[in-house]
Amino acid sequence: MNPTAARATPPAPVAPPRPPPGPAAILYGPGAGDVEGLLIAFARALQRRGVRVGGLAQRTTRDAAGRKTGMGLLDLGGGPPHDIMQALGRQSGACSLDSQGLTGATSVLRDAVAAGVDLLVVSKFSHLEARGQGLAQDMLAAMAEGVPVLTLVPESHALDWLGFCGPTGHLLAPSLDACWRWWGPHGLETALAAHVPAGATARRVVIGFNWTLVEGPDGVGLAQTPRRAAHGCQPTPAPGDLAGRPLRDLAVGLGGADPVLRAVGAAAVNAAHNRRDTRGESANGLNLFATLAAEAEAPVSIGAFPGLTERLPRLRVVERTPGPGRDPVHAAATLLPGADAVLLTASTLANGTLPGLLARLRPGADVVMVGPGTPLAPVLFDHGVTMLAGLVVEDADGLARTVQEGGGARHLKRHGRTVVLRAPSA
Repeated sequence: MNPTAARATPPAPVAPPRPPPGPAAILYGPGAGDVEGLLIAFARALQRRGVRVGGLAQRTTRDAAGRKTGMGLLDLGGGPPHDIMQALGRQSGACSLDSQGLTGATSVLRDAVAAGVDLLVVSKFSHLEARGQGLAQDMLAAMAEGVPVLTLVPESHALDWLGFCGPTGHLLAPSLDACWRWWGPHGLETALAAHVPAGATARRVVIGFNWTLVEGPDGVGLAQTPRRAAHGCQPTPAPGDLAGRPLRDLAVGLGGADPVLRAVGAAAVNAAHNRRDTRGESANGLNLFATLAAEAEAPVSIGAFPGLTERLPRLRVVERTPGPGRDPVHAAATLLPGADAVLLTASTLANGTLPGLLARLRPGADVVMVGPGTPLAPVLFDHGVTMLAGLVVEDADGLARTVQEGGGARHLKRHGRTVVLRAPSA
């Protein structure tokens, strides 16, 4: 028997769940395009990121003249589709909603909520739902359980939707970007862990004085080690049992409460994404940010970087450690919504502050994440980051020695190369 396989694997502590987003409806009118396809595309993208999505999405077919020829409901949980078109005769060329077929499909919504989905998609909020009929009661039942609901609403019923939801309701523009901003950082750690290959194993785990290292089969990841005096920082619950475990199991620790296991989880995520074969721009992330921020009206840096304030006199710096020219941590809540250029230290991933920071970003801002612990993970582009500048390690043994001997960030760079990835829209 493999002694590593026989070891008990203690579960990572689970952090309190982040509050889910309030119910939302994609607003459409003439010229909005294929909003039904948009809703399905967003749901499928979430599912690929490990989010449990269930419910019903409408698909309407039309003839060359634009007349409806069919209406069906797609079960996003994988069940059979439901036909909800009632034909009014071949001569009329028209069709209407089959309310009986709609009623028969509602069990899909109830089953999805009972199964504990992270998001419930409901085909449409229209005249029936505005009167409390159709799928209205199923939406309300999901909201009462705290399940986020996403639907479509025509412009003619926008006010009805807001009245139906109350103060937590949202109206979204008909775009994927609007959907991602509504979903925000909710489930970000789950999405990052879901992209770690299921069959990969951690070859080596080193928890140094300054940095934590996880080596996978195709890459090495880093994360800042939490300060020993930090709240909740204790010896790991499984010393000697981390190496040899599945990389994804370690990555799940990123969503936990233990600061050390969060750092190990962040490093595991990086080990999966910062592969030795990763290609991108070979550039200095701080220099790229400085170029962007030189033209910005309100640049903000989350974390202090040497020499940056001298290059950017308007830069506001938010830092845990008090000092001249530094804003306290709580200032991020007021600075970020107005910032047009934002620099994020990669340590925000390991210390658990990243989702909250991303939730406050100004739409359209240039957002750069920099540091050896930056995961080169495109999923971050869905949450508002526009540029990632991370380290791809080429000398794993040399890096492990540097980490064991207490090396700082500047000592790590000689063991790899900096790689910059940009969001497609950037």
